[in-house]
Amino acid sequence: MAAKVPKLWRLGLLLALAGISALGWRYGYPWWVEREQASYLAQCSRAQELRQWDELERLSSDWTQWQPDSDDAWIFRADAAQRKGDFSAAVKSLSAIPDTSPKALPAYIGLATLQFGPANQPLAGVRTSERLLKLEPRTAAAHQQLIEFYAITLQREKLIKQIRHAIELKREPRSAYVYLFLIDTMRLDNAVETNDNWLKVHPDEEIFMVARGLQLPEPGPGVDSAYGNKHKIIAELLQRFPNNIELLAYQTDLAIRVGNVSEVAKLLLRVPPAADNDSRFWSAKGWLHLNQNELPEAKQALLRALELHPLDWGARNRLADLTRRQGDLDEAQKFDNLLRQARRLRERMTEEHSADVEKVAYELLSELANHARRCGDKQVTDALSSRLSGF
Repeated sequence: MAAKVPKLWRLGLLLALAGISALGWRYGYPWWVEREQASYLAQCSRAQELRQWDELERLSSDWTQWQPDSDDAWIFRADAAQRKGDFSAAVKSLSAIPDTSPKALPAYIGLATLQFGPANQPLAGVRTSERLLKLEPRTAAAHQQLIEFYAITLQREKLIKQIRHAIELKREPRSAYVYLFLIDTMRLDNAVETNDNWLKVHPDEEIFMVARGLQLPEPGPGVDSAYGNKHKIIAELLQRFPNNIELLAYQTDLAIRVGNVSEVAKLLLRVPPAADNDSRFWSAKGWLHLNQNELPEAKQALLRALELHPLDWGARNRLADLTRRQGDLDEAQKFDNLLRQARRLRERMTEEHSADVEKVAYELLSELANHARRCGDKQVTDALSSRLSGF
């Protein structure tokens, strides 16, 4: 719907037709507009300072009706709505600010924060973050928002891509390195609750249903029975979403853990072409060849897994087994040394930073840089080496 023409504009047009000079209209009206803008700005700032949210809402609402293209008016209106707990209205206000506004970047950062958080509009939050990166690819907040979202929803391929892109632009959060290293065993403390919350507004969304199931704790002593049987939940989800890569990867790993060779072979046949660059399935393929004593094929698959994800300690563990079988004990020892370092890093990261990965210690990141160098991950090595001093 088109914005209404302010009454003063209509009055001005009538007066102009009645004989008001063109000079007076040309210079007098802009002066009046500037005066009104300054008045609204002062009044809104004052109401904000005094925490008078009803008054701020009234003033900013009047301002946006008069000047719907005023970014300041919409920002004040969003703040009033947020302070009053009307997060949906706050989202609408910030969404009204155009890309061309000089305040678009901070406004959209706030918008995405609301969408991922109290407004509970995560899919819209993804679109806003992507919009931010189109406007300014080096927006660190947008990279972090997407990285956190993909970590919570266990979208592995998108998570790796986003992390690597952020590292390339030198805009990665500290958590990126933890997620990248733990990517195949990562389970976040708040993930089940967060996905449950998102499922309230997107009850049939595959991404959230699968992520919730995968983020559940593994069955065992001390696990809350309220979570249900994780293995049963995953099996039911796989029935519903038979081509879901994350579910297939979990079931394949579960079959490997119990040594079910035939099940691993069946599951690998179900993997869609979209997973061709997923190191997990190449590693599983290597495991399958190892169990069938097909060593050359196993080595080829495992090296491909490490090419795709140099920090994949599961593939490296299987490669160590392969080299031992081939009688190359020196090479196997090198792999074992790397695996011990990886295990130590994994335990420390899991124990010390499960609640807040942004607080991972400098010392731990330094050790990760050393591990990445030994694994041949040049991007992570170079990035950590050059940026540790800046954290």
